[in-house]
Amino acid sequence: MSKSIILLASTIVAIATILTLSFADRSGHETLGGGQPPRGPDVVSWCAGGWGTQADMTLYGQEDGVNGYAFGTTSCNWGDMVADWYSGTNRVPVIAQTCYRVKDGRFEQIGTAWLKHSFCAVSEPGCGTCQATSCDTLGIGCADTYWAGLNANAVAPRSAINAFTGYYDYPFSIVPTGPSSMKGKLQIKTADISPSLNEDAIYFIEAQYVSPDDAEWNNQDNNASYKWIKFINETTPLGLSSTQVTQPAIYGWKFFDHEVDVQQVRVPKEGLLHMGTRVYDNGDGTWDYVYALHNLNSDRSIGSFSIPLGECVEVSNLGFNDVDYHSGEILDDTDWEPTITATELRWESEAYEVNEWANAIRWGTTFTFWFTANQGPSSSELGLGLFKPGEISEFTHTSVGPICPADCEGDVNENGMVDVNDLLVLVAAWGTNDPQSDINNDGTVDITDILILMADWGCA
Repeated sequence: MSKSIILLASTIVAIATILTLSFADRSGHETLGGGQPPRGPDVVSWCAGGWGTQADMTLYGQEDGVNGYAFGTTSCNWGDMVADWYSGTNRVPVIAQTCYRVKDGRFEQIGTAWLKHSFCAVSEPGCGTCQATSCDTLGIGCADTYWAGLNANAVAPRSAINAFTGYYDYPFSIVPTGPSSMKGKLQIKTADISPSLNEDAIYFIEAQYVSPDDAEWNNQDNNASYKWIKFINETTPLGLSSTQVTQPAIYGWKFFDHEVDVQQVRVPKEGLLHMGTRVYDNGDGTWDYVYALHNLNSDRSIGSFSIPLGECVEVSNLGFNDVDYHSGEILDDTDWEPTITATELRWESEAYEVNEWANAIRWGTTFTFWFTANQGPSSSELGLGLFKPGEISEFTHTSVGPICPADCEGDVNENGMVDVNDLLVLVAAWGTNDPQSDINNDGTVDITDILILMADWGCA
């Protein structure tokens, strides 16, 4: 079955439920955490692209086949303390806008923006029992809205923000450059959203708040939320769902395709990642593997991604998708080139020691990797290399990868499993030179063959 057919079938099911679906209880934050709200301020992205199914997303300009957008966002303080919102300082959240697409079975980031440096929380009702405060703080249970026109003035570079601690120097040392209709905006290639070129594509916008006092209370892992949208033409978006609160957009991939596996991955002693994996059986002895790695808030960032390969594994059709930075952002966007050795398939950026602004998987971004292999999936330890220096330089995450079939010597009856049936066959041939049961080929079925079989017990 083709990927487009699988996606179409999943979409039909999803459409039937998503118009009313919400992963958060709109009655307020009191329902979270087993009935107890988190301690301290907890700023979450309550709405992306406007309230309900709105698509408060405005096109501001077009340059060289790229569209410049901004969309509205609403935050909510789910905590039990007011949240800092001191205008003109580094004690106020910054707001990230991102766009993703699912096409040809792959989840890919297609747009990124500079950050809105927020100001003056209005403490409006709409997300809980609002305890309104002054402009300098967001009250407990209160919302604060920035419509598209406000978020269009995005002046904070992502490179200046530590999303794990929430800290940044202010004022910012660089400012966005380019035409006013494009600079700092959510820039998306027209070809990536044209309905005629993306007939079966699904789109998501994602809003993320990074707030210093929120992070100081260890509440920074729930700050991204997404909404399902579509582009009715090459310029105009339409909202299709309510905002899926505290859910990064990578969960939208899983919502439309239940075979996608999304797992949280904690960088040791630091930020949070999400690994999305999908494997397609092509029905011809090959499998397509897709991995999407989303960095929610790790400042150390990911500098390499590797997949173990056995001697029997052959890979082809390698692909890669990353982020296109713009508007004078100092971050590099050089594509990662894959390398294949006898033991692994690996993608990686330049080393931090060579280029501290190299194209690592930084916070608020997702890189996607894909390839075709001649072996099916099994449990595999994927390697994740950390970009910035620290206590460790690499760690592993258990997922799936192409694995050589097990060499089950003890499967003497060749039924695909080493079990009691193989033992019975061997015992029946005891003392003979039966080649089927003479596992070690020494001319006699004896205790040595029994030991080999028992060592392989359960092998499949």
